[in-house]
Amino acid sequence: MNTSQPSAAFGRRGRESSAPATVDHTAKPTRPTRPVGHIVFLLGLMGLLLTVAGAIFWTLSGIGKANAEAARTEQKVVDIINQPITHLPRFGSFSVFSPGWFHPGATKPDFNNVDIRATQELTYEGYVTSDLNPTEMFLGRELEFNVMTKYFYTDRTLPKKRLSGPEMVEINGLYRVIGHDEQAVLIRWLTIAGLVVVGLCLGSALLLQLGRIRQVPAT
Repeated sequence: MNTSQPSAAFGRRGRESSAPATVDHTAKPTRPTRPVGHIVFLLGLMGLLLTVAGAIFWTLSGIGKANAEAARTEQKVVDIINQPITHLPRFGSFSVFSPGWFHPGATKPDFNNVDIRATQELTYEGYVTSDLNPTEMFLGRELEFNVMTKYFYTDRTLPKKRLSGPEMVEINGLYRVIGHDEQAVLIRWLTIAGLVVVGLCLGSALLLQLGRIRQVPAT
């Protein structure tokens, strides 16, 4: 009878073994690529910034046009208010105004609402002159004073011609044009201020985005 024992290794589950993984030392390490979303966002910011810059230049041109129109309108007002008057040599009796014809300064009219017909003063009578005109005098019936046109008096050494009804209506209309242009200029300046704020925000966002992209190396 064979009483020999089987080998200790018989029926024992052998240990599993595997060959070590082969490492390819020649392969280059992968690096993250620039995110496409950042690039698209960057281009969008640049487009918006250019749009804001264009809007600012367009608004500035509008301010120039409004100022030019206001200047032309004001010149028409000056021409009407400062029309020539009759100059006479001094003789006989006359009234003398001193010092000068007008007090210093002038009130800027409310161009959108004022009616200069309501502020016309016909205070001159007979022959009048002032200490500024030592050799001449003027016809009082040709003259007026108007606190709402004094702003446009050019030569204050002379009294101003009395304006007719149609002339005052014309000046009222010109005043409305000036008032409209002033409001347009103000609105445009406020628009530019808002655009500048938007541009600064977009510029800051653009710089921030550029900084983020530079931190991600390209493949």
